Amino acid sequence: MTTDNPRIDTRDMLLIHRVIRREISRLPALIRAATEPGRAARIAVHAREMLDFLHIHHTGEDELLWPVLRPRVSLDGDLIDRMEEQHAQISAAITDVLHDLPAWTSSADPAAGERMATRLESVSDVLAAHLAEEEQRILPLASEHLTQQEWDVLAQHGFAAIPARRRLVILGHILQEADDAERQWFLQRVPLPARFAFVLIGRRQHAREAVAIAS
Repeated sequence: MTTDNPRIDTRDMLLIHRVIRREISRLPALIRAATEPGRAARIAVHAREMLDFLHIHHTGEDELLWPVLRPRVSLDGDLIDRMEEQHAQISAAITDVLHDLPAWTSSADPAAGERMATRLESVSDVLAAHLAEEEQRILPLASEHLTQQEWDVLAQHGFAAIPARRRLVILGHILQEADDAERQWFLQRVPLPARFAFVLIGRRQHAREAVAIAS
């Protein structure tokens, strides 16, 4: 089954994947380097936010993408099965890390930090392969078989799941490595009040937090 609509634009998913690749891949080094509680507390806040961001992204696909796409691409059922299995593996790693995170936050215990860093590294190949295959195979299928409204529901789910007070910072993460064309295109999808708020407040807030995380 295909729609009569023109192919939809799925570039927003590429920008979301860019955040996930960048931020999840740097967590093991950040965790290992946080050797005192104050630093651990700052990194823990960022780690939880990025792991939640990844979980929200995958939950949206589980609830709003696979069930819509699967009956329309029956020949690619094995591909969607693999996507779901990889989600389960990644979710298990997130659960393990979040189990250790509270105690490590207050203690900077090296053993707990190493467990979390190692667990994240253990699933890094699965995550990398998963994101690459989504971009190479799932996005073209979604572009062909979904309507713009169905795709927008997925984006709206992700936005709504982010706490309101953190949305401008997350927007900063999304735009951090965007080129001018990508930035202009993505910002056109953001409501005008939020666009103004990002220029006036969010951009600086994100920059301050990025420095605090890196230093």
